[in-house]
This record gives sequence, structure tokens and C-alpha cells, in this order.
Amino acid sequence: MSSTRTRQRPPERITRRERAEMQSQAARARQELPPGATSRVLAYLRKPPPDAPVVFEPARWRAISGLVLSIFGFGVSTYLTVAHYSHTPLVCSSTGIVNCAKVTSSAESVFLGVPVALWGLLFYVAMIAVNLPVAWRSTDRRIHALRLAMTVVGMCFVLYLVSAELLIIKNICLWCTSVHVVTFLLFVLMVTTVPQMLGWGGSRSARDWTR
Repeated sequence: MSSTRTRQRPPERITRRERAEMQSQAARARQELPPGATSRVLAYLRKPPPDAPVVFEPARWRAISGLVLSIFGFGVSTYLTVAHYSHTPLVCSSTGIVNCAKVTSSAESVFLGVPVALWGLLFYVAMIAVNLPVAWRSTDRRIHALRLAMTVVGMCFVLYLVSAELLIIKNICLWCTSVHVVTFLLFVLMVTTVPQMLGWGGSRSARDWTR
């Protein structure tokens, strides 16, 4: 009984040019794949299509209001942060429903291991940066989208803090409340300005909304 051995043909060697062409085809195929939602949004903000609306510069009072509110929030947050780390009593009532000491010394005054006052200070440092006149005049859509997103996040955090004061601590802090009010005003200002600057408004033109 005889057996025959089948010899396997050695694989054909790929030349350097063929390998380069294969890699180029693979790269083109990856580029042709439809991007995800996040990638499309970032690409649009970075370089909008030619038919996208231009970035309208807002009325001067809107830009000034955003910067003034951010500076005020920064000042109050700085005072609360310094008082927290220096253990200095706040200039505030300590009796009745208004009790700053009870609020700022509660367990809810720390978020993720960091004092809420410091979170506020960092937030308003960033808000001052995105509310500078040069930032408002920028044609980079990402800066304006970031400004809007920051105020939305800040407002959500304020709602959490207010809920903690009223439902858990059952006291309020006037200094904290002033920061909450400033954040709310910034939220309203950005919601009524930034979308229209980027052409996300309704029937009225962006120029009408930003004046």
C-alpha cells in the first residue's frame, strides 16, 4: 500500500509595493465608514459644511453680562473656598432656616472628596475664560458649544445642591444661594444666546435673537 504525499505550495510572497497598496485600501475603507454620532458632532463643530450658518456675534450686552456674572460667581466661590480651608466662620446667620455654618459643614458640602466651594471656584475660573470678549468673538463653534454645555452641567449641579439643602440639611446658605442664582442667570443667558449664534434657533434669524 503506497501513500502519496501532497506537497503544499508555499505562500506567495507579497511585495513591498503590494503591501503598501493593501494598507492604502484599508485606510480608505476606514475613512468611508459612517462615523458615530459623537464623531459627526465634533467634526461639524470643528469644520461645519459650507451650507452651515455662520457664527453670529452676539449683542455686546450679552457678552458683558456673561463675563460680569462669571466674575461675581468667582468672587463668592473664592470667599467660600478660603473660609472652608481656613475654618473661618462665614458672615451669615447661624440661626433659623438660614444657617450657613450648618450647610457648609454638612456631609453634602463635599462632592467626590472635594469641597463644593472648590468645585464652584474651578467652574467659575473656566466660565471666565469662555466668557472673555475674545472668546465671544471667536468663529470656532466648539468654544460656544462648550460654553453652553458648561452652564447646563452647572445648572444640574445647582439643582442637586438646592435639593440637598431643602430636603436633607433643611437649611440654606445665603452665600451658596447667591452662587446658585448667578449660575441660573448664566444658564438662561447661554440658552437664549448660544444656540442662535450657531444657527440652531427657530423661525427667527440668529441675528435677531442675538441682538
